[in-house]
Amino acid sequence: MKRIRLHKQAKIFLVSFLITIAVILAGIIATALYIKQTKTPPPFLSEIIERVTNTEPADIENNLPMNILVLGSDEKQGGRSDTIMLVHIQKDFQIIAISIPRDTRVKIEGVKGYSKINAAYAYGKSELAVKTVENVLGIKIDKYVAVNYEAVKKIVDLVGGVDVEVPFHLYYVDTTPGKELYIDIPAGLQHLNGEKAVEFLRWRHNSNGKEYGKGGDLGRIEMQRKFVYALIEKMLKPQNIVRLPVIVQTVSKYTDHNFTKGEMIWFVQNVGKFNMQNIMMTILPGYSKYIDKVSYYIIDEENCKALIDDLNEPDVLKDSIRIKILSTSIDDRISQLKNDLETKGYSNVEIGRASKIEENKVELKRVNRKYLELLKNDIDLSTYQIVYSPDYSDKFDVYIKVK
Repeated sequence: MKRIRLHKQAKIFLVSFLITIAVILAGIIATALYIKQTKTPPPFLSEIIERVTNTEPADIENNLPMNILVLGSDEKQGGRSDTIMLVHIQKDFQIIAISIPRDTRVKIEGVKGYSKINAAYAYGKSELAVKTVENVLGIKIDKYVAVNYEAVKKIVDLVGGVDVEVPFHLYYVDTTPGKELYIDIPAGLQHLNGEKAVEFLRWRHNSNGKEYGKGGDLGRIEMQRKFVYALIEKMLKPQNIVRLPVIVQTVSKYTDHNFTKGEMIWFVQNVGKFNMQNIMMTILPGYSKYIDKVSYYIIDEENCKALIDDLNEPDVLKDSIRIKILSTSIDDRISQLKNDLETKGYSNVEIGRASKIEENKVELKRVNRKYLELLKNDIDLSTYQIVYSPDYSDKFDVYIKVK
């Protein structure tokens, strides 16, 4: 069975939310940047809060960590959730986002046999989707937010469209009654209006099947992240900041969530505390497989358990950490680094060659930050860029790339 990996970095705040809290209160991001630059709240912030409610902000900080389930749905497709993401917020505001492929094979309460996880929303809306994810991952979901694609369409149109680099020609036609879908987006940099943006997000593979290997659930998740990055960038334009109250009012019609007004106010007032540089994004560990001629995503239970356990940041032993040092050439520096690590108690260290390394980098393949804490205590990482690219199917926990 071929395992599928996703190697990308999240570089901007709230990418992991995938039109979540940013959809409920679209001004969050602009507000955070404004406060950071001016040290004062923007003029419209108090007005927004007053319009929403006189309620005091909720005490969310003392209730962290928090798990939020993010769902993106399309009622035209039987109400199934096309996008499923678990967003975990740590006590220090670090965000970990886990994408759950919609084809994940699961048992849904009240449904006979196995189903794809995206069917849970169709059968029982947010409540059943939450219960299904809780059962699959063995965790408690504290909050949820479900967004209809109609909200995305209207947001994109309100901000004047978004520019997205399309990897190749997206072409798909489905004439099935009740599920009609026509997607035709050329390759290259494209300016997408609301309707085209929804097509972009819904694409999974081309009609000819040739691009399916580049797409499917995993390729689609990566494309969705590119879109969110572009949308956030557009929302930060000065001409769109003044439209945020209208955006909030418009998309609220298409959003189902269980956040209280006080909790939403807390997010607005505290968004500047979130770590905007090292958002961790990953996919639920697993692999694709056909069962009875149906394509499923099968969870790798061992790696999935390791990922969920790491959300609690358990202690890590040095001799259990698997480290690989990569460089374009094996010289004395590399040998010395390996020796230094082994002297400090890291007994699983290997050396390998890389064709190209542009900068010194420490790449962490696990979401547990105890790995980095140990390394920082034992070797000088001041000249290294720290990057999180979680991948629980990777045999190494840490890569140290030396230029």
